[in-house]
Amino acid sequence: MGKTETTNKKGGGIVGGLLLLLVGIGLLWYNEGRTVANQSTINEARKNYKDVASDKIDEKNEGKLISTKGKIDLSESSTPTDSIFGINAKAAKLIRTVEVYEWKEECTTDDNDKETCTYEKVWEDRLIDSSSFKESGHTNPTSIPYESETFLASNVRVGAFFLPEELINRLSTNKKKSNMHLKDEYTKPVEGITISGDYLTNVKENNPEIGNIRISFSYLDEETVSIMAVQVGNSFEAFTSKKGKDVYKILKGNYTGAQILEKMTKTNNTWKWILRILGTLLVIGAFNSMFSFITNLTDRIPILGRIVSGTTGLISAVLGFAISLIVIAIAWFRFRPILSIILLLIVVALVVFLKMYNQKKEK
Repeated sequence: MGKTETTNKKGGGIVGGLLLLLVGIGLLWYNEGRTVANQSTINEARKNYKDVASDKIDEKNEGKLISTKGKIDLSESSTPTDSIFGINAKAAKLIRTVEVYEWKEECTTDDNDKETCTYEKVWEDRLIDSSSFKESGHTNPTSIPYESETFLASNVRVGAFFLPEELINRLSTNKKKSNMHLKDEYTKPVEGITISGDYLTNVKENNPEIGNIRISFSYLDEETVSIMAVQVGNSFEAFTSKKGKDVYKILKGNYTGAQILEKMTKTNNTWKWILRILGTLLVIGAFNSMFSFITNLTDRIPILGRIVSGTTGLISAVLGFAISLIVIAIAWFRFRPILSIILLLIVVALVVFLKMYNQKKEK
């Protein structure tokens, strides 16, 4: 894989910092609201769901939130087929994945605000827009002859229940069509597309060029799945909570309703902290950007530059952390006032620390 490189200067600024600050605060505010709404929905589902067997349908559960489990049954299902390439699978789901050989740009910025960009040829399952690349001469295609596509079977069952397409589509595929499968099923070749390993491709002599494609197929075999949804007839619909959030869950594996909800809680908490950290880093980065003009003025004097850079970095971190805590505290005040008060006290402690630090620097 060939790589080329280009460098240029990249500066921050007050305007960029303000925009970054708004994005960071917006993300933190959104995240706290999302977390509360999701957890409220999980708690509501926990009070209302019922574990039931999938081998028969109890009319008493009509319109109620249930949890059930069983093995995917394909005995009455259709066969999902890719009509273009003639590939099919006795499965609930078949996916055609199209990858393109194209340029990928990666840019990094060092401590001196110098940006370095490298270019590498890679296989990607999406078109990369090369019009915004920093360096010309790395042009990617703007279209491809075939798109990735999902094919679903109908009449897929779990016990006595039929699975809606939306639930089937939420399951990831677990097996890939091998070279042997492709040789058996690719009986009506498309012009220019041949078999190479586990792919259909237009690459010639194992020497890919920019714009070439390769196509793979994966499918969902018969699996044991667990479902939490509202029973409607012999199928399922989403449960909508008072917060307007849906519970419409299907998982691979054998789980009770309590275990499904516990997994949902863990996922909610994981995203809560990911977005909290990201939002806080954006706010800290915003202050760093706004203070960049100060560090730029002192960079040419080594000792002074290091002192100023360290000071502005500390101030940015404290301010960013404090602003983030204030946003989180305000967002949570309605639901957990004690937590909000604790967070605000931490902010006060940070402000006192910053004031004492400045007084020490003045002395």
